[in-house]
Amino acid sequence: MKKIVKMKILFLIIIPITFSGCWDQAPVQSTGYMTIVGIESSPLGEMKVTYAMPVIDPTAKARGELIDTEAPLTREARENSNRRAGKLMLAGKIQLVFFSEEIAEKGVISQINSIFERDPSDPILAWNVVVDGSPRDFIHGVEALQDKPRPSTYLNALLERAVSDGFTIDSRVFHYDIIDMAPGIDNVVPLIKLNSKAAEVKGSALFSSGKMVGTINTRESGLLAAMMKTLKGKKYTYEVSDINDEDNEKPIHGLAVLLIQKSNKINVSIKDNKVIVNIDLKFNGTVDDYKFDGLSDEDKIKELNKHIELQIQSDCQKLIEHLQSLESDPIGIGDIVRAKYNGYWKRCNWHEAYKNAAINVHVKFNIVQYGAIK
Repeated sequence: MKKIVKMKILFLIIIPITFSGCWDQAPVQSTGYMTIVGIESSPLGEMKVTYAMPVIDPTAKARGELIDTEAPLTREARENSNRRAGKLMLAGKIQLVFFSEEIAEKGVISQINSIFERDPSDPILAWNVVVDGSPRDFIHGVEALQDKPRPSTYLNALLERAVSDGFTIDSRVFHYDIIDMAPGIDNVVPLIKLNSKAAEVKGSALFSSGKMVGTINTRESGLLAAMMKTLKGKKYTYEVSDINDEDNEKPIHGLAVLLIQKSNKINVSIKDNKVIVNIDLKFNGTVDDYKFDGLSDEDKIKELNKHIELQIQSDCQKLIEHLQSLESDPIGIGDIVRAKYNGYWKRCNWHEAYKNAAINVHVKFNIVQYGAIK
C-alpha cells in the first residue's frame, strides 16, 4: 500500500514538470525577428545582405532595426549579423526575400532559397521578389517612409493586392523551387521598385532555365496570368486604346475594362515535328470608363465588344512572341508536351522547339455591364 502511495506522489510530481512548457523558450524582449531579407552582389565577389527586424519596444523611436553585412553565404551573413545585433536574430518570421536583378540573372535564387528548405526555422512561404535597383537601398528607403505601416506589413499587403489585381504573379520560396526543378516550365516573380514616396509593383520578372531573362509590365502580367490560368477570381483592369468613333476623325482613348476570366483551354499537338499550341481564352467584362456615349445602341455595343476582343487577342499574341524570343515558358507548355508527347520531348531540344512553336491565342469577350459613361 505504501509503495502505491509513493508511486502516486512521484507521478504527481513528474507530470507537472514534464508538461510545464518549452525548455528552449526565447523571451520576446531579448529576441529579434527578421521579417525582410535583401540580397545583392558585392564588388568583392561576396553577397551584400540586408536584414530588417521590427522594433517592438513601444518607447523606441525607430520602427525597425536594419543590419547590413557582406559574406559569401547567407548562413554566414546571418552569423555576422548576430554578432552585431543587440538581440538574438531568428528567421522564422521572414515574409519577404528581395533579390537584385544581377543575382536573378546569375541563376542562383534556388541555391539561396535552399537554406529556407533545409532550416525548419525558416518559412518557405516567404515572397521571392526581384528589385529594380539595389535591395539594400530599397529596404532602407521603405524603412524611411514614415507615412506607411511597418515595412514588412506594408510590402506584404502591397504584393498581395498586386497579385489579386493581376499586376504581377505570385511567387513564394517553395513555389519557386518546385518550378525551378521542373524541366517544362519557367518561373515568373514580382518586380518591384522604390519611388520617392512609395514602393511600386512594376510588373514581373521572367526566367528561363533558372536565370532572369527579361521583364514585363503590369498590363502584360495580367494577360500572362490569364494564359497561366491564375487570373480567375481576380479583378484585372485592362486598358483599351485607339477606339475609332464614326463621329470623330481621330481615335478616342480612355476605355478601361474590368476583365473576368471565364475559362482557359490549352491544346497542344505535334505536326510535322513542330509544336502547335492553341490557347482559348474567354472573358466577360465591365466597361468602367468610356469617354463617349452610344452604348445604348446595340450595333455600337457589338462594335466595341469586337474591338476589345481583337485587342486582347493581339496583345496576348505579342506577349507570346516576346516570351518565345526570351525562351521563357511560364505557361508550362513544355510540361504539357512532356506529359502528352514524351517521346518527342526526349528527342527534342525544348528551348529550340518552344522558340519555333506555333502558338496561337484565341479570345472570346463579352460586355456584361456598363460602368461610368461620360
